[in-house]
Amino acid sequence: MLAKPNPPVLRPHRPGDIGHIISRHAIVYFEDYGWDERFEAMVARIMADFVDQYNPKIERSWIAERDGVFLGCVFLVSDKDMPKTARIRALLVEHTARGLGLGRRLVQNCIDFAREAGYQDLVLYTNSILTPARQIYKAFGFRLVKEEDSLIFAPGTQAETWKLAL
Repeated sequence: MLAKPNPPVLRPHRPGDIGHIISRHAIVYFEDYGWDERFEAMVARIMADFVDQYNPKIERSWIAERDGVFLGCVFLVSDKDMPKTARIRALLVEHTARGLGLGRRLVQNCIDFAREAGYQDLVLYTNSILTPARQIYKAFGFRLVKEEDSLIFAPGTQAETWKLAL
């Protein structure tokens, strides 16, 4: 009889995670959607900003793993221009972990922490082609508040801003 796999655990980021997250975003989104190194560069800037400006009192990261193997991640950061607003950044669930509810769990952690930290709103950027993520956001009550032509790495799609009042 095969042993049941250990459940995924969530932990904060540590040295080595940020570079791995940039790489995994680049590979997964290239494989799934053909997004090129311009997407990778954008993720690298987001991650560099997180590390450079990280305030553990009001910001968080969650790295999902099972038995030391990376399964996904998400980051919650303060909006520097709107202090009562937090942003969800860099949500990723590896192919091998999809369908386990991990994306929902990561987003739920963001919502819970944002409320605990006293934020009034939670916003995120996504793309119209990212149907599974959009379904998660809708299920949590996020609403689409802005659409515009997507960035150069995803022509023919819409960049979207979603918002949840906390």
